[in-house]
Amino acid sequence: MRPVHPLLTTLLLCAAALGAPQPARAAEPLHADYFTRVFSPDFVGSADDSLPGEQPRPVKIFFRVTDLGKLKISSGKVTVADPFVSTDEPPLALDVPSGEHPVRLAVLQGSMGRGRVAFARTEISDRPVVRWEATKSIDMQRDAENPGGTWGVSVDSGVAAFFDQAAGIAASAAVAADETFFDSWLERGQNAGYKDKGASGAFRLAADVGPGNVVAFDTGWGEGTYTVYAGYDASRALAALLIDFDILDWSKVTDLPPTERPRDEPAPPPAPAPEAATAP
Repeated sequence: MRPVHPLLTTLLLCAAALGAPQPARAAEPLHADYFTRVFSPDFVGSADDSLPGEQPRPVKIFFRVTDLGKLKISSGKVTVADPFVSTDEPPLALDVPSGEHPVRLAVLQGSMGRGRVAFARTEISDRPVVRWEATKSIDMQRDAENPGGTWGVSVDSGVAAFFDQAAGIAASAAVAADETFFDSWLERGQNAGYKDKGASGAFRLAADVGPGNVVAFDTGWGEGTYTVYAGYDASRALAALLIDFDILDWSKVTDLPPTERPRDEPAPPPAPAPEAATAP
């Protein structure tokens, strides 16, 4: 038998790989484009503020960006949870680079839902996100009650947070040792929220605990279950995490020219222009 030429072997392997079925990828939400655009100082849009059965009532909306500081990661695992209820929540089923990552809020302004947090976003890298996918906790299981395998962060106190898994373990131990441990968090978060201009019933907290910290904030309309998304760059590396608080029907939002943004509302400082990217 004549030996197969190495080049032919390589071509056959490549053809087999191309023909093999690829693993399914989670669908990107239809409004994913807004996960980045509303953080821009140029964004302004129109939304429908009418109730079911009423005539459309367009109102102007725009967003103010609040910088909450940096999330400290040492274990490589991030938990998203209600910090006053679930500091022992399992982390997300993805790896996060250790280091300090900026956390920002997009706070709705205008005549509709003014002061509500629309999105909470943690920047993992400075590379632009080209795709968003819903993520889940590391122990989420598909079962008869959850056949689709969906998961969201459950909020009972009206507050959600990003924190390192090790910080959550430290907080749980601190509460077990001292039931008043959360009192200082409540006071600090409420005082900082009161000072945040343009917010409504705001809570803002960045508190060190154990080897990391907890970065917490109020959650859109309050209690509920909210989807957490992972944003990936063009090389499929994790670039951002985001919680969507579902405060608008984004299918009814239309863009307006940047000149329509009200002048009496200070716009956030412009962020550095990201490098060009294309979807993978």
